[in-house]
Amino acid sequence: MKIVAWVSLLSNNSMLQKWHLMQCIKEGSTLRISPKMGKPSPRIVYRYGLEDGQIKEFLVFRRLTKNIWKRIA
Repeated sequence: MKIVAWVSLLSNNSMLQKWHLMQCIKEGSTLRISPKMGKPSPRIVYRYGLEDGQIKEFLVFRRLTKNIWKRIA
């Protein structure tokens, strides 16, 4: 959760900060970045409306998180 807190503060993204707060309340992370043992990575299968760049933002955040995880592991 320390890494998520650091990323949420650096990104200045209010939704990410809210998500981090909820993870702290739950006392655990729902974000899985560990190896999936041969399973394919998640993919977007349906899009509706304009999305306002939310999917792109999610994918950028996911890549950033995976890169940070690789560097510290």
